[in-house]
Amino acid sequence: MKRGRSRFLGALVLAFLCCAAAAAEGVPEVKRVIVVLWHGLTWEDASGLQLQGPAAWGLLNTRSGGGDTLSGAYLSIGAGARAVGWRGAERFASREAAEYVYRLHTGLDPGIYVQPDIALIHQAQAAVNYRVEPGALGTALLEAGQTLEVLGSSSAAADYHWAALVGMDRYGRIWHGQLEAEFIAADPRYPFGLRTDYARMAQEVLDAEEGLVVVDLGDPFRFDRYQEFLLPTQADVARAVMVAEAGRFVRDLSLQRPEGTVILIISPHPGESRASAGMWLTPVLCLGLGEGLLTSATTRWPGIITNMDVAPTILELLQIVHSQPFIGRAAWIERSKGAAAQLGKMVAKIESLSRWRGLVLRLVVLAQIGIYAVVLAFLILSPPLARRALRLLQGLLLALLAVPLALLFWDLSVFLSAGVVLAVGLLALRWPRPLFWAGVLSLLSAAAIGADILGGSWLMRYSPLGYDPVGGARFYGIGNEFMGVLVGSSIMAWALLVGKKASASRPERLASLLLFAGFITLVGAPALGTNAGGAVSAVFGFAAVWLAFTRSRVSWAWALLAFLCAGLVLGVFTLTDDANAPARQSHLGQTAELFRRDGFAALQLIIRRKLDMNLRLLRFSIWSKALLVTLAAMAASFIWPSRFIAWLRKNHPHAVKGIGGVVAGAVAALIFNDSGVVAAATCISFGSTPLLLMALELKHDLAAPEAHIEDDGHSD
Repeated sequence: MKRGRSRFLGALVLAFLCCAAAAAEGVPEVKRVIVVLWHGLTWEDASGLQLQGPAAWGLLNTRSGGGDTLSGAYLSIGAGARAVGWRGAERFASREAAEYVYRLHTGLDPGIYVQPDIALIHQAQAAVNYRVEPGALGTALLEAGQTLEVLGSSSAAADYHWAALVGMDRYGRIWHGQLEAEFIAADPRYPFGLRTDYARMAQEVLDAEEGLVVVDLGDPFRFDRYQEFLLPTQADVARAVMVAEAGRFVRDLSLQRPEGTVILIISPHPGESRASAGMWLTPVLCLGLGEGLLTSATTRWPGIITNMDVAPTILELLQIVHSQPFIGRAAWIERSKGAAAQLGKMVAKIESLSRWRGLVLRLVVLAQIGIYAVVLAFLILSPPLARRALRLLQGLLLALLAVPLALLFWDLSVFLSAGVVLAVGLLALRWPRPLFWAGVLSLLSAAAIGADILGGSWLMRYSPLGYDPVGGARFYGIGNEFMGVLVGSSIMAWALLVGKKASASRPERLASLLLFAGFITLVGAPALGTNAGGAVSAVFGFAAVWLAFTRSRVSWAWALLAFLCAGLVLGVFTLTDDANAPARQSHLGQTAELFRRDGFAALQLIIRRKLDMNLRLLRFSIWSKALLVTLAAMAASFIWPSRFIAWLRKNHPHAVKGIGGVVAGAVAALIFNDSGVVAAATCISFGSTPLLLMALELKHDLAAPEAHIEDDGHSD
């Protein structure tokens, strides 16, 4: 018996060792990283490379922090943050040519290549409300005693040293590499009469001993700058030649790469034409670590990373410990078969959504402005209108309220989205119980959004009302548009469908608190909605409606308690996220890290950023117009009809309390969110629409048969 047990334990240990060995083989030690910069690489180019062996695929968000977007895109790679571009940043000079001016500008010893105007590059970063350290990647390697090599140039009529901009240290120095004419050959058949000598470049890359090698292909950028001189058909031919030659270089490099070498193929900038069209996503490939989709804690979206994630990823691959202020996080691979095909489908969906998003949102806001304007006119005009016309107008208001729910299903089917809006309008006409339907729509909206958050927010990712992966403001959780919808709809659903009783028992009040706590968790928890400002908005909105229904008088003490609750909620969520590994933290954990590193200066930058964003949205966003029209409509409803306020308090006290909670949530959303104007506009619509529905009922004598929601609501 003992002998059999010993054999079993021995087999178990052997199996464990085999599994450990297999796992070790699956994650090879990385000795070198080669970064290939391919300017203007498109998905069609990348998918046609015909690479041998497994590859990890992804899309790279290339947005910069402003300024010159071209240099800003390349600076962002080395900074690990969205850097502000400065025209001329890419023009490096050799030590011999610029030693004295560099020493004059910096007081430092130069490298073999330098950027003499590095002070101006640093000064440009003051335009953003977060910390940016140009050259942080190079500095981290230098401080760790590691070296990097920079090879290649995109120079033509002027100097363009993009690889140097990525690999420099914070003082604008390159210590190893070749930037000048070593890899450029004269050839009149190519743009500017120059072409890259790929054979010589490949040999130099393979012979390099540095842990990081940054390679500028050169030809793609020269073509991008030259194509305006070419007829369209000839531009296609010249581009095909360029892509084929660059592709052969990448394939040969992947086949000859030494063991322990990882190749990253990235396109820091989408090219002039695509950038002018706002198409900021470019392909990124990783060779040498297996097959799958690239993702990071910055995006939590398998298949998408950002330019801020490249530097942390390189340092993690090389196992270099650093203290650089990266905003990005190291990428990893979500193992998946057929990753290229999956990413191809994702590209098609994102590009389609990007084309339609602006038009759809403009139509929605214009429809809201138009319908609200008509309602205002009907409220102000004295003569009573036909019952059918009023019911039609109420149907339009309810159909408008159904739009957020409909847009959530955009990815499933555009026809389904349109069908939801149409069905709501028809139901409202067939069974005219407007306040009841407002409650049902609020409930369905809150439930659908909550379910999507629990499922990973996949419907929001591809909704026109969701976050925009091209713009890069948010990639996961719940964006401010749907956050406002969730807060407003959950408050009104509870008020209209649950809170109709004159008073609530103690167990019912406790159940309400638990329900509200659940919604706050959905909105703000790091693993769910991850919207800190939204959690604060939800706390204030739910506190206002709960106090109203418990007949507690709102006082300064209650307001202070609400602030303390909001702070407690934020603290719990932040500490929860801060306990995660840095590479897996959301922006909540990053905020805690920023506070530890920079103190209250970090919070000041966050507050300033929120204020700047809201002021900009108030001036330029179409959502600000929607918010102003909504506020005007709500204000007018309290004037026409004149007895509306007293009638509301007598006949629909629960609705009044719900509207008060929605307004409180909208005000908090406006104050505490980056895009508070957007959140406030989507939130307050769930208070304004029921208010206008009831105002129309009273103004045009439709209210008598429907004094309360629980009545049958049928008119004579």
